[in-house]
Amino acid sequence: MALGSLARDYLVSVIGEFVGTFLFLFFAFAAAQTANQPNGTTPPTPNATDPSKLLFIALAFATSLAANVWIFFRVSGGQFNPAVTLALVLIGAVPPIKALLLIPAQLIGGSLAAVAAKAVIPGGDILFAVSLGPGVTDIQGLFIELLLTFMLIITILMLVAEKTKSTFVAPIVIGFSLFIAHLVGIFWTGAGINPARAFSPALVQGQFPSYHWIYWLGPIAGAFLAAALYLGLKAMKYELVGGDADKDTRDESVSAQQADLILEALRALPRAMQGSGSPTGQLEGIAESQKDWWRLSGLDIYRMDEKKDLYANENSNMPDLERGPEVRGWGDDMKRRKSRFGPNNPGNMPSWVN
Repeated sequence: MALGSLARDYLVSVIGEFVGTFLFLFFAFAAAQTANQPNGTTPPTPNATDPSKLLFIALAFATSLAANVWIFFRVSGGQFNPAVTLALVLIGAVPPIKALLLIPAQLIGGSLAAVAAKAVIPGGDILFAVSLGPGVTDIQGLFIELLLTFMLIITILMLVAEKTKSTFVAPIVIGFSLFIAHLVGIFWTGAGINPARAFSPALVQGQFPSYHWIYWLGPIAGAFLAAALYLGLKAMKYELVGGDADKDTRDESVSAQQADLILEALRALPRAMQGSGSPTGQLEGIAESQKDWWRLSGLDIYRMDEKKDLYANENSNMPDLERGPEVRGWGDDMKRRKSRFGPNNPGNMPSWVN
């Protein structure tokens, strides 16, 4: 990739992560600030104990993340979380240099989101900071953060790191994952899960509790654990265990139709091409039995109905026999293959192509 193109790619990704993190956390922070407002009978509570408040905050974070991931997925990947970026680096999906640019963008975007939420929502105190719940030790908080982050990141890796039949609904499932993580974690740790989410309000209010480190180490450990599981499953070729879980029946229908059309074209070939030196008979047998030989032969990359005359190849010594119109261009295709692989390359071309 050219240097200019690489710089543009990195710049676009940085902008996407900055804006996406800002929007995600602004709406989540604003919702939490609203939910935790005192109502005259109860004091403000950053770690919600009221089930309705807990549900409100969890839903706000989940839907805000899902919406912004969907918006910015094609721009930067929709990471919005240094722990997610780290996991993508560990599996080789994001270059380390790019990650060094994305993580500061996420932290700055989150910090500005905290400033904006504090500025636009009435009330002096920040009510969306994370803190440990009553009776929770630092070690307990660390492992809670680790497990909550692991849940989110393994969801992302399994649905987004590689294209599957479920990739298009990944933002919704990622939102669900964050939702359940918040339901479990809000009361006990504030559900940090994201170092940018925990760091931003602490920076704005200028208060870093002594246990603030758990909101960094926990998600980082969760990222390593999720990446290790994902890489382990990939090493064991987990995708083969599920069989046809990602197969689309519509693709099978298209494959069968294409195989039938190509088989019909082969049957229209002149008898001169169906001798002992021609693979036509073998191909016909494969097409009949498997309906998938065209994928292996490479014929799917050619549009046979748009080619020139079958015998346009000037090097061909074959007689001008009558043929069906469906097979036009076979000679041109072979000519191009010979120009690419060489006239006598048995490793790449059929032996019957002279």
